Amino acid sequence: MRRALLIALVLLLAGAGAAGAAKPKLTVVMTAQSHHPKLHHTWSYEVKVTANGKPVACKIHLQMWFNGSSVGEIGTHVVRNGIWKETIVATGPAAFPPASVGQPLVLHAAATAKGYRAGAAGWAISVVKK
Repeated sequence: MRRALLIALVLLLAGAGAAGAAKPKLTVVMTAQSHHPKLHHTWSYEVKVTANGKPVACKIHLQMWFNGSSVGEIGTHVVRNGIWKETIVATGPAAFPPASVGQPLVLHAAATAKGYRAGAAGWAISVVKK
């Protein structure tokens, strides 16, 4: 009886260890034309999300940060291939505002996917005049 109880306890603990295994973390890598987008010019960037070196279908939330706080909502995008590419337009309401010139900003991307721990990355930028 004791032996059976001990075996049951060992199997239970082994199962709990496997069930409690850590989820893989998403790796987020950002690239862009430069760290110095020019005011009134288009500027492109790309976000790649992987886990264990393979692309992951996920949701990517993009924001513009200033001093660690969100100052602009870029958008939330669902991607099937782990890659989001976008161009910030030269003029209009979606362009960099003139007040952003010289300010230390960070384009921040946070990625989430079921079965994975969230990942994030930032791309430091400082908008410059022509």
